[in-house]
Order: sequence, then structure tokens, then C-alpha cells
Amino acid sequence: MEKKQNNFIIVIVLLVIIILLLVGFIIFFIEEFLDEKEELKELYNDNYKTSDNNSNITNISNDNNHNDINNSENDVKNNSVDNNKNNNYISKEEALKNALDDAKINQNDVRDIDIEFDYKYSQTVYEVTFDYQQFEYEYYINAENGNIVKSFKEID
Repeated sequence: MEKKQNNFIIVIVLLVIIILLLVGFIIFFIEEFLDEKEELKELYNDNYKTSDNNSNITNISNDNNHNDINNSENDVKNNSVDNNKNNNYISKEEALKNALDDAKINQNDVRDIDIEFDYKYSQTVYEVTFDYQQFEYEYYINAENGNIVKSFKEID
């Protein structure tokens, strides 16, 4: 009888340990999920998004006319233009060229080009999107130096 009680106690202790381990794993995975969710939220944060709503590169105005864009986050957010400052941004065409060069695609082969001036990843960027074959490409090009900040390619 005493041996059965000892076995019962051992089984109960093992079950409690297993339950505690499972709860620990669940909490760990929930925290990982929440961290990943926060990273994605930051990645796709649209608080500073401005839109030019151009669907074709031929409709994009050339930024070389020096309609200068103020560098502060609020002015980027409001897409305000300050004509009294020197424009230090590359043009939309240069941003598109950098994206197409990186993707190794000819501009004549792409469709649905959209270029938006934005503030992401703590910097001013051009968000360049276009379709090629069955893929949609998305590039974030630093508006000051033309470097590629991030790029994505997914099936359209």
C-alpha cells in the first residue's frame, strides 16, 4: 500500500513538472510571437506614409526642380515642401533605376510602377514598387544617398 502511495506521488510530481514545462514553453512562444509582431508592426509602420499615387513612371515629376522637402519627420509626414532649403534628395527616377538595377530588370519589362516618398527605418526613403512577370518587387531606397535599405520580392 505504501509503495502504491509513493508511486502515485511520483506520478503526480512528474505531471506537475511536465505541466510547468509546457506552461514555460507556451509563455516563451507567446513572447517570441509578440516580439515578432512588434518587429513587423515597426517594419510596416505607416505613421509617416505619404502617397504620390502615380501608377506610371512617365507621370512622375522630376525632383530635380528643387521643390525642397524638409528633413523633419513631421514635414515628411505632411509631405510639406520648403522652397527655401537646398534639396539633397535623389530623384524618383534615380531611386527606380537603383531598384531595377538591383533586380537586374529592364524598365520596359515592368508594370504598375509606384514610387512614394516616405519616412521609414528612421530615414527618408523612396518606397519603389513594381510588378515583373508573376512577382511584385518592393524596395526602400535611401532618399539621400540612393542606397537600398530593404527589398522584398513576392509572388503577385
